[in-house]
Amino acid sequence: MILAINGSPKPQGNLHRMVEKIVRDTGENYELVHLAKLKINPCFGCVKCADTQRCIQKDDMAPLYDKILAADALIVGGVVYFGHPNAFTYTFLERLFPLRHREPLTMGKPAAAVCVGGDEAEPSVRQIAYQLESYFNFKVVGSVFFNSATPPCFICGYGTTCRYGGPARWMTPEEFEKFTEITPEMFQNFEDHQDVMRACEILSEELKAAINQ
Repeated sequence: MILAINGSPKPQGNLHRMVEKIVRDTGENYELVHLAKLKINPCFGCVKCADTQRCIQKDDMAPLYDKILAADALIVGGVVYFGHPNAFTYTFLERLFPLRHREPLTMGKPAAAVCVGGDEAEPSVRQIAYQLESYFNFKVVGSVFFNSATPPCFICGYGTTCRYGGPARWMTPEEFEKFTEITPEMFQNFEDHQDVMRACEILSEELKAAINQ
């Protein structure tokens, strides 16, 4: 079984669909966890988890520890907010701390990283992969990212008039003056990008191979 983590709060968004495609295409059983539906607190830094390798907090992270250990592989997907993996995703990674004490419980377990962002998804997917492998001893078999070029300004209601948002920053003043409408075709889907689709397929193959080796 593959445990798949979706760190996006947007149902059926690009990240949700990417993560689900990757695990579905492995042909393995999987469980998809939506972090936005859970109550997971940040790490308190008390290090009381060192004795039991479990966090003392009684929140929705507690049952995930056993699921992570029982899974044949873990895939973690995050979205980019302000240049970094978003809080749902980062908090989940932070709370993996109990599993690394003394004899790391996830040593060598196959894992993968996925990230979607406007234009900074690549460094963020590297960060997720680095934390999984360097801090928590997973064996990261691959990663995939998608830059959607779709800023939050496109859905806030003020994208064509706000002079402090993304469009005003990346357009020339003349271009921004002509930017009067946000249209559906401005919202990109990863399925329309063959390079991203192929990268997802390759990651599925890598996960399946790691599980069955």
